[in-house]
Amino acid sequence: MLVRNLLLPVAFLFIAPGAMHAEYFLVEKVVVGCHETSRMNFIHDPTMYREGWDTLAQPVFWQKVIRLTSDTCLVNVASCRKPVNKVCRTDWMSLTETQKKDYKDSLCKDLCLDEGTSLYVTAGKGEFYEIRKVLPDISKAITVFEKNKVDPWYAQAILLIESPGKSKSKSYVGANGPFQLMRTVAIKYGLRVNRKVDERTNLEKAAGAASRFINAVCVAQVRNILNDHNLTYNETDLWFRLLVLHAYHAGPGNVRCVINSLQPTAGGVDLLKKVWQTECGGFKNESQNYSQIALATLLYFDSIIQQGDTVFMVQGDKYFRNYSRTKFKPTEAYDYLNNCLAYYEEDLVEGTLPYNDFMKRISRLRKEYTHLANSLTNGIVDVVLNQYPATEEHVNALAYALTRKLRYEDAIALLKLNVEMHPSSAAAHDSLAKAYFTTGNRQLAAVYSSRSEALNRKEN
Repeated sequence: MLVRNLLLPVAFLFIAPGAMHAEYFLVEKVVVGCHETSRMNFIHDPTMYREGWDTLAQPVFWQKVIRLTSDTCLVNVASCRKPVNKVCRTDWMSLTETQKKDYKDSLCKDLCLDEGTSLYVTAGKGEFYEIRKVLPDISKAITVFEKNKVDPWYAQAILLIESPGKSKSKSYVGANGPFQLMRTVAIKYGLRVNRKVDERTNLEKAAGAASRFINAVCVAQVRNILNDHNLTYNETDLWFRLLVLHAYHAGPGNVRCVINSLQPTAGGVDLLKKVWQTECGGFKNESQNYSQIALATLLYFDSIIQQGDTVFMVQGDKYFRNYSRTKFKPTEAYDYLNNCLAYYEEDLVEGTLPYNDFMKRISRLRKEYTHLANSLTNGIVDVVLNQYPATEEHVNALAYALTRKLRYEDAIALLKLNVEMHPSSAAAHDSLAKAYFTTGNRQLAAVYSSRSEALNRKEN
C-alpha cells in the first residue's frame, strides 16, 4: 500500500482490565520499506523517561550490548552492570579459568574496586537484535492484542526481546516462534503444534495465543502477588508491566518467590532494582536480565520511531535521498557517499535490505563515485572504480559480518566479487575457500584453497 501524506502521531486511551485511567500512546508512522511504504502503529511510553528508567545503569548497559557485535565482550561490574573494559571474545575464550580469574583480579586492583567485586564478561548481541526488521511484526501484533483487549505494550516488548525479526527461532528449552511460546502453552491457547505443523511460527496466531496467556495467567498472577502484599499499582505502571514480563519469561511462581523474599512495602523503580539483584527458586541471572534487556530494546526502538513521522527500514535510502551533486564539494561528496555505503552495509547485515536490492543500491552509488573520480586522488580513484567501491579488506570484513549472522550465501556472493576484483590476491581466495568449507562445500573450498596456496607460492 503506497502512502503519500505523512501522518502526525496520535494518542489513544487504553483502559486495561481492572485498571482505571490507564494510558498508552499509540503512534501511527509512515514506514518506508525496501519496496513499499505503509502505515504502521507502535507504542510510545513516555514513563520510561519521566520516571528515569532510561538513566538506570542496567538498561544503559544492555543498550550497549545489543549494538555490539558478538566478537567483542564488555567486562562489567555484576552488581550495577558498569562497563570497565572491552575484550576480544576469541581471546577471552582461549583463556583457562585460572587465567580468567587472574585477569579479573588484576583489573579490580587496577581500577581500585573493592576486593571480591564480581565481574561479568558479556558478549555483544548485535547479530541477534535486528530491531528495524521487526517493525512490521510489531504493528500486526498490536492489532491482535487490541482485538483481544490485552495491553498491546506487551506485544511490542516481547517481540523486541524474544526473537526480533525471526518467525522461526527455537530455544534450547523448546520455545518457538516470535513470541517464544512453549508447546504446552501454545496448545492450551488454541495453536496446533505437531510433527507436521507448528503454528507458533505464525505471527498473528502466536500473537493471539500469547495475548490470551498474558491476560489469563501473567497479568492475573502478578495482580494476585501484589494484592497479597497490599501494594498499590496501576496495570499500566511500567514496573507492573515489567513484572508481568518476568512472569511471562520465568513463570509466575518464580516471580512470587522473589517478591515474597523481598517483602516490599511499595512498588516502582526501587522494587525492580531489587528484583534485578535477587535470586529465588528458578529466578536467576537470566531472569534478572530479562526486564533489563526489555527496557534496553524498548528505549532503542523508541529512538527509532521518534525520529520523525517517517521511519525508514533501509537507513541507506534515508541518507542517499538527501545527496545532491551540486550540494557538496568533491571531497565532501566522497565522504557523504562513504557514509551512505556504510548505512547500506548495516541494512544488509541487519536483514532489512536483501542482497540483490543491496547491490542495486551499490550500483547507484558507483555512478556517483564515477562522476567524482576525476576530482579525487589516484589512490581513492583505484578504490571507487572497483565493482564494489571499497578495498579488498573492507569487502572481506563485510562478508565476515554476514557469516556471523549465518548469512553464508550472501557472504559467499561478496567474497566471489572480491576474488573477481582481486584475482591475484591469495587472501581473497583463502577467505572464499573458508566460506565454502563452512557451508559444507568441500569441493569448491579445495579449489579456492589451492588457488590461494598457488598465489602465495608465486608471491614468495
